[in-house]
Amino acid sequence: MLSTHVRTSVFFTAAVAALLLSACGGGGGDDADAAPSPTPAAVTLAETYTELVAGTSTSPQGWPAWTEPAGHPAVAGVSCVSSEVYHLHALVSIYKNGVRQGLPENVGRSGCTYELHTHDVTGVVHIETDVAKKFTLGQFFALWNQPLGASGTAGLPGPIGFYLIENDKLTPLAGDPAQLELSAHREIVITSGAPPATLPKYRWPSSL
Repeated sequence: MLSTHVRTSVFFTAAVAALLLSACGGGGGDDADAAPSPTPAAVTLAETYTELVAGTSTSPQGWPAWTEPAGHPAVAGVSCVSSEVYHLHALVSIYKNGVRQGLPENVGRSGCTYELHTHDVTGVVHIETDVAKKFTLGQFFALWNQPLGASGTAGLPGPIGFYLIENDKLTPLAGDPAQLELSAHREIVITSGAPPATLPKYRWPSSL
């Protein structure tokens, strides 16, 4: 028959072991109730190039035509172009359930041409200024007058994914998308719903 001291020692050892097992997830029942950690969708970049041409748009989302604010005021630090000394191009690609959406043409280009603007539905954003300046995705969306964020962007429901394609490299992005800089030949990809498994790698035309 075990002594009182031995019984106490055995009980204490068993209690400690049970606590350790529970902390390590060995209880079995708790695991079934635990919510799995979200796993980002696997997205890759195509190995071959797709030509970035005027027809590169696929399915228009149906955004309304851009309306210029009365009096041509500066919007989020974006003003009307005074002279085109500095000129470069970035690309904004928006996907809805894996289908690339055509951006509205002539965003920022009506009575006056703003320093950020589009010409067509390709998603090419023209940056034209009198001196070298830095602009962000947030400034373009402010000029476009559309919301931008992980919970919803340009009328498309979240969660919204953001990716950067630059120098033939695809990078998933975290943080505030409004702070992303629009720089030469950089593509910012925005996805709503299931993203495409493979994103195209665009070859920029010599004219851009």
